[in-house]
Amino acid sequence: MEVLIYLSVLLPIFGAPLIWLISHYTNRWYSWYLSLALTGFSAVVALTVLLGVATGNTYSHSFEWFNFGGISVPFGIFVDGLAAVVYAVAALLGFLIIVYSRGYMEHDESPHRFFMKMTFFIGSMLGLTVSNNLIAMFIFWEFMGLASYLLIAYWYYKNSAADAGLKAFLMTKFADGFFLAGIILIWWYTGTLNVQELNSLAAAGAIPLFIAAAAALLMFGGAIGKSAQFPLFPWLLDAMEGPTPVSALIHAATMVNAGVFLVGRLFDFYEYSKVLYVIMAIGALSAIIAVLGAMVHREIKRIIAFSTMENLGLMFVGLGAGSLAAGIFHLVSHATFKALMFLSAGNVIHFTGEKDAFKIRGLMKIMPITAILFLIAVLSLAGIPPLSGFFSKEWIVYEAKVSGDPIVFAFVLTAAVLTIYYGFRLWFQIFTGEPNEVAKRAREAYPVMLIPLFILAALTFLVGIFHKPIVQLIEKHAHIPHDWALTILVFSLMAVAFFAAWAIYYKRWINTEQLLRDPIMGALNKAFYNAFFVDFVLRWLAKNFVVEFIAWLAHWIDRNVYDYIVNGVAKVALKAWEKARVIQTGDLIHYLTIFAAGAIVLYYFYLVIL
Repeated sequence: MEVLIYLSVLLPIFGAPLIWLISHYTNRWYSWYLSLALTGFSAVVALTVLLGVATGNTYSHSFEWFNFGGISVPFGIFVDGLAAVVYAVAALLGFLIIVYSRGYMEHDESPHRFFMKMTFFIGSMLGLTVSNNLIAMFIFWEFMGLASYLLIAYWYYKNSAADAGLKAFLMTKFADGFFLAGIILIWWYTGTLNVQELNSLAAAGAIPLFIAAAAALLMFGGAIGKSAQFPLFPWLLDAMEGPTPVSALIHAATMVNAGVFLVGRLFDFYEYSKVLYVIMAIGALSAIIAVLGAMVHREIKRIIAFSTMENLGLMFVGLGAGSLAAGIFHLVSHATFKALMFLSAGNVIHFTGEKDAFKIRGLMKIMPITAILFLIAVLSLAGIPPLSGFFSKEWIVYEAKVSGDPIVFAFVLTAAVLTIYYGFRLWFQIFTGEPNEVAKRAREAYPVMLIPLFILAALTFLVGIFHKPIVQLIEKHAHIPHDWALTILVFSLMAVAFFAAWAIYYKRWINTEQLLRDPIMGALNKAFYNAFFVDFVLRWLAKNFVVEFIAWLAHWIDRNVYDYIVNGVAKVALKAWEKARVIQTGDLIHYLTIFAAGAIVLYYFYLVIL
C-alpha cells in the first residue's frame, strides 16, 4: 500500500507535464481524460487508505533522499487517522472538481494548460498530507504556491488576473520565509524534522520552551499566509480572478487548508510551545473581519472567499483552544460544503456571464437544480442539522466558550451567527423573485457539472451523519460536546439574523441604498467592504518601506560599490599608465637592456621554483 500512496502523489505531479505534452500534439481535450485518470487513481488509493486506517492500520515508510555535507535529508510518508482523513478529502474533492471542469471550461482555448496545472496542484496537496517530515512538507508546500500562482493568473492576458496571481505569490512567499526559518531553527536544535519525533520530543519536554515557541510561531507565520489569516489575507480575495474550479480547489480541497493541516500535524509540538492562544486570537480576529466583509460585498465569489477566510479562522480557533479534533473536523466539514457552494456558484456565473449577485434575480425558475444544491451548501454553512456544518461549527463555538477568553468567544459567536445572514442574502438575491434579463439568458447546468454537485451534497449529509467515526479517526476518544444552552442561544440569534436577511432580500421591506445614505452606516459599510483597509495598509507599508528601502539600498550600492569599482579601475589604469610611460624613451639600447634584465629575472625565478 505504501507504494500506491507514493504513486498517488508522484503520478499527478510528474504526469502533469505529460498531460500538456500529449494533448498539445493530439487533441487538447484529451487532457481532461488524462487528468481524470491520474486524479481518479489518487482518489481510489486515498479512499482505500482511509478504509485501511479505519480498521486500525497505519502506513509508514522513510528513506534518505540525499546526504549533503554529512546532513541527511529524509523523505517518506506517514499516514495515520489525521492524515488519512485530509488525504481522502483532498483526493476525492480534487477528482470531483476535475470532472466538473469539463463543462465549465468548455469554451477555453487551452484546456491542456488548465488540466496540467490542476493535476499538479492536486498532487502537491496530497504530497503534503502524507509526508512524514517538514522538509518534504515544505517542498510540496512550495509546489502548491507555484501552482496557485499559475492558476490564479490563468487568464494572464487580463491585467487583473496577472496582478492577482503575482499578489498571491508574493504574499505567500513572504510568509513561507517564516516557515523555512522555523524549519531551520528546529532542525538546528533537535537534528530531526520527522513529525512524529518532534511531537514525541515535545511531549517529553526535551526541547527548550523558548526554542519550541520561536519555531512554532515562525512556522505559524507560514500558515497565516497559506491559510489567508490576518493580516495576510488580501491575496485570497483577489484570487477569485481565476476560473471557478480553481477557486473551489484552492478554497475547499487544497491550498488554504495546508496551514490548518500543518498546525494539526504538529499539534503536540504546538501545545507544548504555549503559542496556541496566539493561534486562537488570530483565528477569531480573521473570522470577524471576514464575516463582516461577506455581509456587504456584491460579487458572488468574493462573498464566498470571505466565507472561506471566516471558516479557516474558526478552524484555527478550534486548534488554538486546544482541540485538534474540532479544528480538523471543521476542515473536513467545510471542504464538502464549500466545494458545493463554489461549484454551484460556478454554474450561476458560467450560464449567466455575471459575477455581481445584485445583477441577477429569479434564477430558481431557470436553474432549479442548481438553486437547491446551492441552498444545501448555504444551510450547511449556516450550521443547520443534520448537515455537517452544524456539528463542526457548534463544536468550535463551544471550544471558544470554554477557552475562557470573552473577546474570542464574542468574535466567534458573532461570526457563527452572521453566517446565516450573508448566506441567505446571497441565495435570496440570486434565486428568488421573477427572473430578470440576466437570468433569462441562463439555462440549467450540464450533467457533467451537476453530478459532482450531487455527490458533494450527499457528502455534506454523510459527514454530518457519520461524524463520530470521522472525529475518532482524527483523534482517538474525541467526541463532540453538547451544550444545549449554548445551542439554544446560537439558534435564537441565528433566527434573528435569518429574519433580517429574509425581510431585506426576499421581502424587500428595507431599502438598503437608503440605509447606506446615513453617514455612520455608509462609513461602516465602507470599512467592512474593504476588510478594515488591511490591504491598503499593507500596500502602503510595502511601497513606503519595502520598496523605498530596496530603492535606497540599490542607490547606495550603485554609488558606493559599483561606482567605486568602476572609478577605481579607471584610476588604477591611469596611475599605471603614468608610471609606465617613463620607460617609453625611444632609445633601442634602453629597450634591449630592459628586455635582457627581465629575461634574467624570469630565468632565476624559474630556477627558484624548481
